[in-house]
Amino acid sequence: MNMSHSLRAACGALVLALTLPLQAAASAPLATPLAEDVNQSFHLLTTSYYHPLDEQSLMDKARAAIADVAHKHGVRYDVPAIHVTDDAAATNAALDQAIADASAATKVPAQEFAYAAIGAMAKAADDRYTVFMTPDEFKAFKDALDPEKISGIGVLISPDDATGLIDVSYVVPGTPADHAGLQPGDVIATIDGQSTKGFTTEAASKALRGKAGTEVHLGLQRASQNLDLAITRSELQPPTVVYKMLPNQIGYIYVLAFGQSTPQEFDAAVARVKAAGAKALVLDLRNDGGGYVESALQISERFIARKPLLTVEERGGPDTTVTADDNSVQIGVPVTVLVNEYTASASEITAGALQDNGIASLIGTRTFGKGVMQTLTPLADGAAIKITTAHYLTPSHRDINLKGIEPDLSVNEPRDSRFGEPQKDPQLRAAIDFLQKKIAQAKVPSGS
Repeated sequence: MNMSHSLRAACGALVLALTLPLQAAASAPLATPLAEDVNQSFHLLTTSYYHPLDEQSLMDKARAAIADVAHKHGVRYDVPAIHVTDDAAATNAALDQAIADASAATKVPAQEFAYAAIGAMAKAADDRYTVFMTPDEFKAFKDALDPEKISGIGVLISPDDATGLIDVSYVVPGTPADHAGLQPGDVIATIDGQSTKGFTTEAASKALRGKAGTEVHLGLQRASQNLDLAITRSELQPPTVVYKMLPNQIGYIYVLAFGQSTPQEFDAAVARVKAAGAKALVLDLRNDGGGYVESALQISERFIARKPLLTVEERGGPDTTVTADDNSVQIGVPVTVLVNEYTASASEITAGALQDNGIASLIGTRTFGKGVMQTLTPLADGAAIKITTAHYLTPSHRDINLKGIEPDLSVNEPRDSRFGEPQKDPQLRAAIDFLQKKIAQAKVPSGS
């Protein structure tokens, strides 16, 4: 989880033994991007981690990691001690030189030593959320929150148990599938004339995707109708929010992750269910591992105005209470929030804010319990470091870290539960029952 910058308002010579000849200390300097990666990571860990870290301990871990890389390549390599001094530039230069010398002596790319050193320093914090990410790992992390665009028609699909064909489980608003009139519950019998019987989700997805501007022909089954549609593919952003209407005028919105576009997707989902006549709302945050704090705060503001959303405790500074803006969009219908043990991080911020402010009742099981925030810093060569920089409390000053949030109504989640399907989702059924009572109460006029 990344904390918004505003938060509203983050050596000596090396001795080489065994299989390689002794090398002189004066090797070429460490390449600039790698040196920047190493130096910035050390600086951030020692100045922004929310508890002070021992600088010499971090440097010793980096030194040990350099030796470990050499050993992994079959070389016993003794790295002399690197001493942290009051001269930050000299300390950085010593570590940079140790990496450069190790690379020159072992013929192993300097990047491998640099990444190992940074990773070891991050691990020395003994915090599961403080981690170094290689460029590939950083890309995967970003893609999980803000997936790269794909070329397709804009549907989520699943195998149909009864027919062996492919079901449309969700149609993304504003996409070619939406414009063509596809509906959740449609069965895709054929794709470009080929039967989907026995198709896996992956096989069907591959067939539906293709170059933007090309057509895909679908044979659909809808109730007693057979339909043929030609849909032109386009570039699409995979959704982080899905929605649908449930019986009895209850809207259902599932936030999969808190990405950068999630607040806008959430607004579109709310508009759709309101237009469909929703008189109550289920907000599903189960299995939502979090994302950007700012997105969680923005979605919380859709329900809350002029009240606290959370309090942030940072190293060396006063506590900061984040309060919802005056111009917040109000969702003035009864709300329940579904949570489970995988509701974590940013999703716990939203769940805690809604619960503490009396906006929504939480239904499900106790949440994960991640009451700390991380700042994600991209590094010079495409890598990144994520550091825990703050601890937060819910609006009523509850510390949920390693404790989680207890739901107002505890309902277990069976192994075969299928989220969003009331007949196969006991937690959702409990939310529907709860909201039906709220709707009924709202219809009863007050006596005089």
